[in-house]
Amino acid sequence: MKRIINIFLLALIWILCGAPNCNDGGSARERYEKNLVEKSMDSLKKAFEVDTPDARQLKAYEETACQKLADFADYLKIASDSTKDMVFRKQAAEMAGKLFISRDIDTRNWSKAYHVIDLNTLEQLLAKSLSQGMSCWLQPVQIVVSPPLKQENDSTFKGKLSFYQQSIPSINPDQRALNSGKLEIDFYALRKVKPFGETKLKVWEVYLGDFN
Repeated sequence: MKRIINIFLLALIWILCGAPNCNDGGSARERYEKNLVEKSMDSLKKAFEVDTPDARQLKAYEETACQKLADFADYLKIASDSTKDMVFRKQAAEMAGKLFISRDIDTRNWSKAYHVIDLNTLEQLLAKSLSQGMSCWLQPVQIVVSPPLKQENDSTFKGKLSFYQQSIPSINPDQRALNSGKLEIDFYALRKVKPFGETKLKVWEVYLGDFN
């Protein structure tokens, strides 16, 4: 997909900066540019727009969900680190929020290890991380897809990840401990309309959901 995007961008740069020259005839140049852009957009649509993902694509979405869960823990660690600049911490919290289908998702099971009350939603968890920080970094380990993505409707697939939390104290990172309870989190592949310049593409994106 990156290769196709690069081709598209190079085509646009070539149109703006190169042949045919403006003196070669406006109408012919305009037809050529229009045809080139249309072909580039058709290539993008074929790469990104898929009505129903196949098994290979669903597997890639599941791997993306695993990575996003790990990213969430990393962003939360940064947001909770009072030694870092607040602008940097707020950016990390914002990026953590964008990994989820909603900032109102249930985070109670994730937050139990903090031994802090009133961390029922992602919004509350992020606000607490920014205002007071956390005593430890919770890192998901042994992440497994179970069950895999299953289609719910034309624009939604849903699955679950199971994992354990490894608690790493902020003061002494070497004293890490594996929490005994297994946790689960919902994740989704959603088909959404995304703008790409003047064109809108229907693409599949992966989001995390409630902790179970």
